[in-house]
Amino acid sequence: MSSPTVLVTGAGGALGGAVRQRLRRAGVRMALLERDPAAAAAHRAAGDWAAAVDLLDEGAVATVVAQAAAEAGPLDVALLLAGGFAAAPAVDADLAALRRQLDANLATAATVARAVLGPMLQRGRGTIVGIAAGQARRGGAKAAAYAASKAALAAYLRAVDEETARHGVRTVTVFPMGTLDTPANRAAMPNADPAAWIDTERLADAIWWAATLGPRARVRELEVHPDA
Repeated sequence: MSSPTVLVTGAGGALGGAVRQRLRRAGVRMALLERDPAAAAAHRAAGDWAAAVDLLDEGAVATVVAQAAAEAGPLDVALLLAGGFAAAPAVDADLAALRRQLDANLATAATVARAVLGPMLQRGRGTIVGIAAGQARRGGAKAAAYAASKAALAAYLRAVDEETARHGVRTVTVFPMGTLDTPANRAAMPNADPAAWIDTERLADAIWWAATLGPRARVRELEVHPDA
């Protein structure tokens, strides 16, 4: 791709920050979606296109994605980084807890994917990248709702890919197979060794690599493991 425009959700998170740095090095145009208006304003002050939107509001997402394409350029890649983690034993994870995780990790991706798919299909090209989790592959104690929501995201993106790949629009699901080395995780697990965790900058490299392969080679699913 020559000077693509990349839409990023969850741009203000720890992984989002690493991804923004990677995209900046790649010289791409960024359209950044945030939940917090102050975070969106900070991105605009740094020179990027940005807007605040509730990713669970389908109408608002459709409007802001169309605005991003009109003002930042047609969207070539959508990196769906927004999500959330909540730990709870399965016996305590009631339907409300499950629905919250599905909203955070599936619905926030599906609204944006739906908004970008139409224009991508019309142009005959585009890539959508979602971030799953190791728990979506193997489960995880005290993470039943989280694991289910990330597995649902992976299944959703596989289904989208089956529909759209023949038309030039592809999906990639990235599975970080370990803990991300973020300030929040270091604070939550002060006795753990972060050397055994996944570096967010390297994960950002992997995401961008997978998103930009093609047209005759591509990745549908990518596991990223810690070295240790």
